[in-house]
Amino acid sequence: MPSLIDKSGKIAYYGQVSWGNLVDWLVTFCLGAIIALSALLLGGVRPDTHVLLLPLFACLMVLHGLWLAVEREEPKRLSYVPVFFLPFVAWIWINVTGLSPTAWRGWYELIYALEAMIFLWVLVNNVRTRAHLWMLITIAISPAAYAIFIGFYQFLQNPSKLANSYAEYVLTLSPEFFGQATGSFADPNSFAAFLLILLPALLIAGLVPRLPVILRVLCLYIGVMFLISIFLTQLFWPLIILLIVLLILPWACFLKPSRRVWGSLLGVFLLAIALLPQAVLSPQFKTRAVQAMGGEGEAVRRILWQEALDITLDAPITGSGGGSFSVEFEQSGRRSLEKLPMTPHNDYLLILSEYGALGGVLFLLPSLLVLWRAIRHWRAEPDRVRLKSGEGAIMPPTKFFLSIGLAGVLSFALCMFSSFVFYTPALTLYGVLFFSILIKSSFRRRLRIPHGGRMRLGYLCVGLVLAVGFYSISASRIKAQALELNARQRLDQVVQLGIHRSGNGDLLNEVIELYQAAILLDPDNADAWIGLSAARCQLFYRNPANYGQIGMRASNFAQRAIELTETYWMAWAQLGIAEGLVGNEIEAEAALTRALELAPNNGNAHYYWAAYLSHFSERRVEAIASVQRALEISPNHAAARKLQQKLRIL
Repeated sequence: MPSLIDKSGKIAYYGQVSWGNLVDWLVTFCLGAIIALSALLLGGVRPDTHVLLLPLFACLMVLHGLWLAVEREEPKRLSYVPVFFLPFVAWIWINVTGLSPTAWRGWYELIYALEAMIFLWVLVNNVRTRAHLWMLITIAISPAAYAIFIGFYQFLQNPSKLANSYAEYVLTLSPEFFGQATGSFADPNSFAAFLLILLPALLIAGLVPRLPVILRVLCLYIGVMFLISIFLTQLFWPLIILLIVLLILPWACFLKPSRRVWGSLLGVFLLAIALLPQAVLSPQFKTRAVQAMGGEGEAVRRILWQEALDITLDAPITGSGGGSFSVEFEQSGRRSLEKLPMTPHNDYLLILSEYGALGGVLFLLPSLLVLWRAIRHWRAEPDRVRLKSGEGAIMPPTKFFLSIGLAGVLSFALCMFSSFVFYTPALTLYGVLFFSILIKSSFRRRLRIPHGGRMRLGYLCVGLVLAVGFYSISASRIKAQALELNARQRLDQVVQLGIHRSGNGDLLNEVIELYQAAILLDPDNADAWIGLSAARCQLFYRNPANYGQIGMRASNFAQRAIELTETYWMAWAQLGIAEGLVGNEIEAEAALTRALELAPNNGNAHYYWAAYLSHFSERRVEAIASVQRALEISPNHAAARKLQQKLRIL
């Protein structure tokens, strides 16, 4: 029986028989598991699903340390390119811990940045052979099959279908996304960005002569499925990016100028063929087009971008602070929206508004350096090399991988301009994957590190220490965010349905316990303190006679939130509600006034002020004016509408 191991000590495809190669394969599978699971778990955008990814990052760091310990390469070399991004990550940490008024939210961005940095460092320095890289790319693309299947099912069968999130409680798809494909993500924007980031790599693999014909046909077939799925998202901004990609891609795939021109024209023609019948014959398409142009549709980006620019100009060097955009928009005196955003739907403006020009430079400079170097290497590589058999020519491997990397990074950069990529960890990791391909294909590993026996043990120990430290710091905050989000959503349901007034107090008790658990994990989470104060205030309906003690405890919790962030309007509003429950009119009015000063264009701030004024008959006119302003900002504010009707009757 022939041996699997050849005379040079290698196994076909697997590579060298060594501990270093074995651990490198384990690292490759761990990287693949992280990127694939993040895509399947709603993009990792929800903290309760992201919790499942943190152990994998810790495992990845341990495996990398183990690989450094057992790899026999002498001298041991690593890539220095990921070091270029350390100043940006360090600036995020300084900004979050020292400057941000919303540090508890900034920590989530810092954790996402650390994960991207870990992924980049390990991917660039491990995954040493093409077999490793092909395996990782295959694993990374595989979740698209499930995502596309769910997207088709949502569009054709069950519009409310949501991919399995593996959360501890049932999640439902937001009604505003019914009829739009969201795939394995929680919203169509992330799903469209996911498809757009992967699509150029598939088209290049199918159009250029490199892979076997059957694989090229398969790549083109999958690409067509991607294109159809993008249309099923029923969004318009992806079509603009798709048009740019289809115009540029032929110039990287074909050699003859005529083919390049005809390829671009064919791409535009196919896009027009897909759009024109819908525009002419589909009433639903026309309705969505009108909605997209409205203030609550895709045209809302104009409002968000303008506000992000204004926030940047207010603090051009350092920015407003990590995680602060949502609060800054809530409290803006310039603009208002009924649905408050988490990001400006433009990651370049997100970085500038929160981390200033300093953060923008620290992020863009190393990125542009890698792109410039990759483009130079791409142009220097031969377009085709002839096969040894003399039967035709193929694209050389280095140029092939550079083409895939450049196409993926280009699409990723365009998606950053129109969506919230950094707030969807899965999309960030896919961008890092293509960016790492550029680094691996354009830079040599020149950073030498010691390789003695004690140093090998030291590498393993450093990997273990960093893994434990990262997990302990990140897990507590992410879990606290997950509990706070769960408690907030359940509290909204309890209040809306009035369950706590019907005598069933168990649900409200569970909400309070969730908030308390979140605070134990992260005492600096101001949202959890505010939520706990709001939940405690609802106990009044169970025991009205005990209003004094209930209001006092709720007031203490709100005060704690104010200590953490003195400029957050919601903390002051909740303090006003709690003080009003106790009967401290002066303190309640001062707190609610402060909340209104901080958020003059916030519908809830005006509603809380009107609700307080409604208790005083002599201030009824002022209350009516305030609730009217709340409804101007948020026309669908049910509680404000109910209060308005009550005031008119009185």
